[in-house]
Amino acid sequence: MTHCAFPTGIKDYSNWPTIPQVFLNGEFVGGCDILLQMHQNGDLVEELKKLGIRSALLDEKQDQDSK
Repeated sequence: MTHCAFPTGIKDYSNWPTIPQVFLNGEFVGGCDILLQMHQNGDLVEELKKLGIRSALLDEKQDQDSK
């Protein structure tokens, strides 16, 4: 197996020790743990809205609420 520089490079670039890492609009947000927290407290949907991205989960919730 060959060594890939990407995992080391991305960790150095963001100064974050783990991968995967999420960047929104070029800005480092965090890893899976941070994204999970953001999802659970509603911050992720708000950050996505700022970028013009609508969460399909909102559509799903609206469909369930209307029944």
